[in-house]
Amino acid sequence: MSITTIWSILNNEVEGLSMKRGIEIPMIQRDYAQGRTTNKANEIRKVFLDKILSSIELVKTKNSLPLELDFIYGYIESEMFVPLDGQQRLTTLYLIYWYFAFKEGKLEEYKSTFLKFNYQTRQSSEDFLKCINNGLTGKDHTIIFEKNKSFEYVITDKNWYFVNWKYDITIQSAITMLDEIHHIFKGTSVSFSDLTDNEKPCIVFNFLDIKNFGLSDDLYIKMNSRGKPLTNFENLKAELGKFIELSDFNYKYDFSLKHSSGIKMVNVETYFVTKIDTYWSDYFWNIRNKDTNEYDDKLLNLLAFISLNDAVRESADKFDKWTTEFDKEGSEMSYYKFKQAKLLNENSIINYIKILDLLVSGEQIVIDYLKDEEYLNKTEIIKSAFESNYKGQYQQRILFYAIFKFIVDHNSTLNLKELKKWDRLIRNIVVNTIYNSSKDFHDSVLGIDSLSKAYNGDIYEDFSKNDIKGFDNLQVREEKLKINLLQKSQNWEDIILEAESHKYLNGQISFLFVFSGVYDKYLENQLNFDFNTSQHFLNLTKEYFSKFKVLFKESGLREFKDELFRRALLAKGDYRLHSTNFSLVIDNDRDISWKRLFRETANKTSDYFQNKCVIMKALFDDVNVDSLEKSLQTIINGHTATDWRKDFIENPIIISKSYRKYFKFFSNNDIYILRKSKYNKYADPEFKSVVLKQKLLAKGFVDDDIELGFIENLNQYGIIRIKKLKPKLIYNYNGNGKYLLKQKGKEDIIFIDESKTLHYLINNF
Repeated sequence: MSITTIWSILNNEVEGLSMKRGIEIPMIQRDYAQGRTTNKANEIRKVFLDKILSSIELVKTKNSLPLELDFIYGYIESEMFVPLDGQQRLTTLYLIYWYFAFKEGKLEEYKSTFLKFNYQTRQSSEDFLKCINNGLTGKDHTIIFEKNKSFEYVITDKNWYFVNWKYDITIQSAITMLDEIHHIFKGTSVSFSDLTDNEKPCIVFNFLDIKNFGLSDDLYIKMNSRGKPLTNFENLKAELGKFIELSDFNYKYDFSLKHSSGIKMVNVETYFVTKIDTYWSDYFWNIRNKDTNEYDDKLLNLLAFISLNDAVRESADKFDKWTTEFDKEGSEMSYYKFKQAKLLNENSIINYIKILDLLVSGEQIVIDYLKDEEYLNKTEIIKSAFESNYKGQYQQRILFYAIFKFIVDHNSTLNLKELKKWDRLIRNIVVNTIYNSSKDFHDSVLGIDSLSKAYNGDIYEDFSKNDIKGFDNLQVREEKLKINLLQKSQNWEDIILEAESHKYLNGQISFLFVFSGVYDKYLENQLNFDFNTSQHFLNLTKEYFSKFKVLFKESGLREFKDELFRRALLAKGDYRLHSTNFSLVIDNDRDISWKRLFRETANKTSDYFQNKCVIMKALFDDVNVDSLEKSLQTIINGHTATDWRKDFIENPIIISKSYRKYFKFFSNNDIYILRKSKYNKYADPEFKSVVLKQKLLAKGFVDDDIELGFIENLNQYGIIRIKKLKPKLIYNYNGNGKYLLKQKGKEDIIFIDESKTLHYLINNF
């Protein structure tokens, strides 16, 4: 066995061996595949070329050792080396050497050497290699290096390029590889002489002549079936170790390793390569895929998760670019991709190490904290960082970031009571912040950084006195108010923590303080009230929460027969929210949920929301928890609405038939009950037609007697059939707020109101 280079073999300079005829890829080998255009091949190609480039530069600038490409073995026959393993690497190396010779105009000088690399697998492959050595000109060089055309463009246009070569995998892969080499190396300072310098080689391999060792050809089969290929993470792990070793921060941190003789201080690289194969791997082994026993993907995904969290601090655009890239179908994580994205740096790597250490920590306070799920489901939050959804949810990302940021920053002074306070505050401000984009995520990360940095032993005090950025302003204000009230008495703490724990509210309870009047006092800086005043506000807060609990369950509004709640609320006023179309509010939605309505009670700058929140308070004030449905019905019975609300309040079918309580309002007389969020004139019924049908059913008609549908010639929705007859009855024709009845062979009839329309239909149909 000897350590050598491909150039030494092609020039017959390997001591003790005669290989005057160079290298020939034997028939038993497969086609050259590193230039294929599959996602996997793209990754392999980019990783390999990037590794070669960085190694050459390190040899040139830092006198580093050359890159070793492991074993390449085969046998020598008729003074020609026949590789049994290493074909892919040898072909890529050959193309790199050839590229630089062509680039520097030295191909003619070294043509005889380059012609000593051949493929026996297919005649066309051998012919192609001869052609690129003999058939490219100075004009072709200009087209590629000055006019920025590709090798593919030039080669496939040559008269010696046969059309059927496009079916030769080796040829197509070689062309693709040449273009990739050009892309990566064209702007570098690497030269042909760097590659061919035998005194200072850049790329070497262990050369093994199997005949000298008495080995047979079947060694190829045996050695290539010794196990599964390395995983992406195993490859990245090795490269990452080298990256850390050559980094400026390798000796910047004090890490310690326990061994039989005690504790030893080590550099970052030693610590990383030791822990990654021991303690950290043990942790992930316990949560491995039980079917495959694989866990490397979780370590890899965690690195991506942490690196991208770190990247968003720098730039939301960078985060977007690389999460999109990583999430592409068929995309695979690799060292090349991390390096290309510039995600591997001091910050991301040290954070990765520290978080891995915390996950396996033996410190009781860390163990207890990570198990505590009173405010945050840390098991699920941590698990989300192991998944391959690199975009992930902004909320999950920021919660993960906040959990580990605080314990990393304050590891030496951790206090379980303070950690619980941190969890509660983080839960409240993160869960109740709306994340529309990575810019919002970026702002929250910086907000967490600022809050953690400001920590001085009492997180409530630090939160109260600092200007908290990066989160919903209303929620931050609410938290500062609650901290003030928590300090007043145990009774205030009890009601606040109980209300926050309601799963629908999930920490957002400002409406209780608005309804009770405490919020206005806070805005007026008048919270220093006496005990009796405090007790008065406390009792009101408790009363409103008691009413909330009978009206709402953990998932949202309780089920009320005949839409009693929404109709009673409409009796108090027009509380509609708008998103795409108007909605009478649902349980879960960013824009049209009850929670959004409750949240906006604290938004004193918006007349739009303030007017609607007053309506909700008015309903709460009139609700009797001891006779809930009766009190709601009383509110409905006493309504004085004369606009569109009158029909909605008096006819629950209008609300019950809608999708997500959506309605299309063209005017107060022209309203449609939506089946989806957007209006469809062919499918969405006009509300007066629905009411009319319901009242006809109450008069003795059956459901099948009356059919609703879109009327083409009138371009409106209405009644299209009554029993076996097919009259056309629509409301608000031409915006007149009246009913129009068309009957075959009869004059059109206009009805001014609903009662006369009903009377006519009952008597005539």
